[in-house]
Amino acid sequence: MPVRFVRTWLLGSLLGLLLGKAGWAQDGAWLAYVDSLWQQGAFAEALALLNDSLQRTPNAAELLWRRSRVRVELGMRASEKQQQRALYWQALEDAQAAIAADSLNSQAYVAAAIAAGRLALVSGARAKVEHARQIRAYIDRALALDPNDDVAYHLRGRWHYEVATLSGFERTLVRLLYGGLPDASLEEAASDFRRALAIRERVVHHLELGRTLLRLGDRAGAIRELKRALALPPTEPSDTTYQEDARRLLGRIR
Repeated sequence: MPVRFVRTWLLGSLLGLLLGKAGWAQDGAWLAYVDSLWQQGAFAEALALLNDSLQRTPNAAELLWRRSRVRVELGMRASEKQQQRALYWQALEDAQAAIAADSLNSQAYVAAAIAAGRLALVSGARAKVEHARQIRAYIDRALALDPNDDVAYHLRGRWHYEVATLSGFERTLVRLLYGGLPDASLEEAASDFRRALAIRERVVHHLELGRTLLRLGDRAGAIRELKRALALPPTEPSDTTYQEDARRLLGRIR
């Protein structure tokens, strides 16, 4: 067992004891510690702590959506698509359990939308279409509960982008299975990414706005947003990956 993991496990156990037997797993200090592990990219350690605490409090929404988020990050880093799909399914199940435990927890719906979105990216055309409807419902509920959540606006922007750029076969499948999807457009995608940025500046918001503007034919705007993505200091686990994407995209359009 890695030394770092042992230290993390011991510290997490100590925190659990210090915070008491009743309700310790949802104490703000303990949750902040788990969040700090996520921020550092220590996903395996965070998952171990969450697994342990969920054995004690299996219906804790705050723990379930956090485990969903950790599993998504692990899935993004998995080398095989089958492993990715399994982790995303588990993440979606965690988020759905969080919603069942607390239907007013906006972060549970955000986590569900993220997990379903990632699952759609590694699924076939039919599953992708099925997830698209599910994702939009999660996002709309998250925004109804918290209209100031920049991540939820980002997710709605991604939804608009993905639906607006469906292939002809996928669009036919949508019509046959569901009679269509809610209206989506690249313009709405750009608007949502801008709303997300107005609430909080993040590397990924600039990246996706730049990508969308490029599809809309606004080359200058795309270059501006991609440069802004590169100028920000990385503050989240995937920021360096997003900046690599921005750098590659910028290199192709210059």
